[in-house]
Amino acid sequence: MSPRPGEETAVPSDPARRLVSTAIVCYLAGLLLTMLANTDAGTSRLVGTLKARLFSPWMVPAWLDLGFATPLTYGEPADADHRIEIGPHGGQPGTPPAVVLPGELRGERAARWRRLARAIASAETAEEDAADLAAAVAAWSFARLGCADVDLRVMRSARPGRAEPAASVADERVFAARVRRVADELHLLKVEPRGEVAPLVPEAGRRP
Repeated sequence: MSPRPGEETAVPSDPARRLVSTAIVCYLAGLLLTMLANTDAGTSRLVGTLKARLFSPWMVPAWLDLGFATPLTYGEPADADHRIEIGPHGGQPGTPPAVVLPGELRGERAARWRRLARAIASAETAEEDAADLAAAVAAWSFARLGCADVDLRVMRSARPGRAEPAASVADERVFAARVRRVADELHLLKVEPRGEVAPLVPEAGRRP
């Protein structure tokens, strides 16, 4: 509808038009970089870095981004809470109580300890990296426990079924190792399940 004579039309100012034009150009550039970086033929490191650092947060909603994954998104066993328990080797009477991490901690500090425990027990973590993390945490506990020979284990909180009471489900041990200091060197001896280290013994009367 054309304006009547004497009426003024609301025209955006030049700064506003420049701002809108710049935003549109940046968004289109982000779309282009996203398409180039997602090709199977590969892309340059520069394009991939620009896409990952600048435009990915714009393209992916927070509730769908894997970086914001929470136990409520998938509900897999690996998403359950993990904790670290460290105690003197052998657990004889009279020894100091075990150190539990995160224990009574709350907030971000507790979340960091849980992420560390999950990283130690995760199958996606390289075996050497998991051993280094476990040894570092155990070495930190030497001063608290007053000994240099400890047992460390990572426990995963059980997830009961819908019709199953939580009290009837026991937590699962997903990593265990003995860590000790010998001649200023840390030694980690991982505790493997019996079925993984015991030799296969054939039954009597059967050939192996």
